[in-house]
Amino acid sequence: MMEELEGSVWSEGPSGERIKVHDYQGGDYGLLDIVEFFQLGEGSYDEAEREVLDLIERDVDRLKVQADAYSFDHEPGLIALCLDIHRFAKAQPQARYRFLSDF
Repeated sequence: MMEELEGSVWSEGPSGERIKVHDYQGGDYGLLDIVEFFQLGEGSYDEAEREVLDLIERDVDRLKVQADAYSFDHEPGLIALCLDIHRFAKAQPQARYRFLSDF
């Protein structure tokens, strides 16, 4: 029996609605790894100690480039997270993005 994985990364759409960006894929990775490994964005924790990542528009394209370049050096889940963030941002153009993790 496979272990059920829980957790997601969320952001806000243009109308303020909560949108799921990424489903946790198992492994040891999180939003703050993007700041640590790729030096992109600003990481913090919210009041519930969940990881928060703030990115500006130019960081989104850099994130895709970094994820592609270092895809064999990091957890597959982290690379999938980066690519999901990039897809979300391209579909929801904004000057700033905030992502919240619940895993």
